[in-house]
Amino acid sequence: MTSRKKKSIVFIGAGSLASHLSNAFFIAGHNILQVFSRTKESAKQLADHLNTAWTNDTAKILVGADVYVIALPDNCLAEFVGAIDFGNSLVVHTAGSIGIKIFMGRAKNYGVFYPLQTFSKIRQIDFKNIPICIEANNCGNEIILKNLAADISDHVIKINSDQRQYLHLAAVIACNFSNHMFCLSSMVLDQKNLPFRLLKPLILEMTMKASDYHPVESQTGPAVRNDQNVIKKHLDLLSFSPEIQHLYDVVSQDIIRLHQSGLT
Repeated sequence: MTSRKKKSIVFIGAGSLASHLSNAFFIAGHNILQVFSRTKESAKQLADHLNTAWTNDTAKILVGADVYVIALPDNCLAEFVGAIDFGNSLVVHTAGSIGIKIFMGRAKNYGVFYPLQTFSKIRQIDFKNIPICIEANNCGNEIILKNLAADISDHVIKINSDQRQYLHLAAVIACNFSNHMFCLSSMVLDQKNLPFRLLKPLILEMTMKASDYHPVESQTGPAVRNDQNVIKKHLDLLSFSPEIQHLYDVVSQDIIRLHQSGLT
């Protein structure tokens, strides 16, 4: 921990990301001045945890904080950025798919503070291992964001809005799509009353290999071997769900295509 002056921070949003990020800043010694959420219960719950003030009225958001962190769904960002006068304070959003230009003409000092992780309120997160991607409208604000990020993470990365949208896209495919596959595999197991926990060691090993090696090197299964007999058998077993059957076929053919084309 450095001796840098701690910041006063207002959080706009009280969802999963806001909850984890505000708590990380709180533990790092920063002063969380206030929590805003349109949902009274959410604002109060997070504020009580942080021992700070809360509001569900945009007109009552405190002015003069060092930093305003907008941790809201992407489709709500523009509305809030345009509705609040941030004065000379630094304001950032946390969205991967929204560019920094959303602040142009609406704030003097602004940036993006994007933690690359999936968040849920029911799980504790160690921010030290999370890449935090920053972007700012000038060098001074970049230094502020870099220091804020370094207070909670060992992995601070400067990337621009164009890079960040591709990073977010890759994250959606790697994380959200993979979880959807887990949901589908659970449906397959349900056909024979098998518990999903049987797949846990397999899933953990898969993710560890993807972390230690390039995913191309760790691809296994019937498709990478182009084992049409197994693929056909699996497609037959999936007759209970034409949707999963179609997806299995499409993904298998794409794995075959990549490995036969030499693109991998």
